[in-house]
Amino acid sequence: MSSRASLRPAAGSSHRSPEELRVQLEGSWEVLERALAHKAALLKGLDSFRWRHHLQRDPELPRRVRELEAPLAQALERVEHRLRQESWPEHHPLHRLTRQLHALDARLRKRVRQRLAFWEPEGAWTFTEALARLEAWARAPLLQVPGEAEPVLLTGGVDYLAGGQAAFLLSMFWAIPARALGLTQLGYQVSGFLILVGLPLLLGLLRWRTRFWLTPRRLVWRTARGQVKQLALDSLRYAFTNPLVVRGGLVVRREGGPRSFLVGMKNLEGLRVVLTLRGLPELRGQAQSAPTYALAMFTAVRREKAGLFKGRYSGVLVMRPGQLIFLEDRHIWSMVRVLFREAPDNLYGLTPSMLLQQLQLLPEAEFDRCLERLTPAGGGSRWSFSEVTHGLTADDKFQVLLPDGTVLIGTPDDTQHAAISRVLQLSRART
Repeated sequence: MSSRASLRPAAGSSHRSPEELRVQLEGSWEVLERALAHKAALLKGLDSFRWRHHLQRDPELPRRVRELEAPLAQALERVEHRLRQESWPEHHPLHRLTRQLHALDARLRKRVRQRLAFWEPEGAWTFTEALARLEAWARAPLLQVPGEAEPVLLTGGVDYLAGGQAAFLLSMFWAIPARALGLTQLGYQVSGFLILVGLPLLLGLLRWRTRFWLTPRRLVWRTARGQVKQLALDSLRYAFTNPLVVRGGLVVRREGGPRSFLVGMKNLEGLRVVLTLRGLPELRGQAQSAPTYALAMFTAVRREKAGLFKGRYSGVLVMRPGQLIFLEDRHIWSMVRVLFREAPDNLYGLTPSMLLQQLQLLPEAEFDRCLERLTPAGGGSRWSFSEVTHGLTADDKFQVLLPDGTVLIGTPDDTQHAAISRVLQLSRART
């Protein structure tokens, strides 16, 4: 039967059996049903709370919908022409099917664009182009948090007291709902105490999976829902939130992209400081990989005897082949002025340890030049290994006995022990 004959009006067509109509429509009915099933499945997945999980579990679904778009347009044209030419009642199955398809298609187009905006800014794409881009993102490898091979400059986990400000404000106005609930004075006091203590802990437990990692190339964070997100540092834009709204929050986004809020995590102020450092001309675009040269750095305390009293100064102990350098925390702004010619106001909270972690990503010769400039500016001192007595203590601390009787006590972590051994080995080879 030709398509011309199938489109010709026929008397009593509304009384034909579905089987006869399927034959006359030459497969168009089946195309509509397949399109409805695939589009409904895709919309259900995209409407889900875990829509990315559903999409990545079945990345073929956007492709199946996309490949049906051209046959669907032809099938709809054939069926709707038949509906207009023949007197089929509104409750006919084909009437209901076409109405369902149009309503479903409008919802799906809107949802596809919303979900695609999670990965990239909205563009002037057709529906099939948007489906293709959605499929590409669904097939992309899942983002991973940094592993052992990727150096982490700074990290921070959930702050269980981050809701303290909200709890305090709520407890301040708790008297009004407490009276409305008929609470006694004792009940009001107990409930207010529970708000002050319990609300921060509850918010912390709800966000127990949140954490961020800053690496030389990207900022990675895990949300309370367990989703891993990242932004490349060369396109990262950031701003602190209003402290009256969200204390210690950070807004991050890529240029022209959607914003993400980092809240309820420790070290967010430190993250802001490090991002500011990396934006300075002297460091922008230069710190790309972990150092391959021999270097050990860890926090230390300098204890020196002065009369009847002992001075105690915290800082960073830097070990390079053949030499030891100690930089004091209290001279941080002198170090910043020497390296960057000024002390930006938004570097509040910077420590020598954070500064050196950024400088160590520079080439070896450039790092040594910075270290030479920092030593006098940072109230630092330099010794050769032959001038001092040094070694690990029983509690895994690194102790240095200086010629004047001053003692340096360093606290290297597990990652620094191998670096210390390498520095000492090269130092012995040079003597």
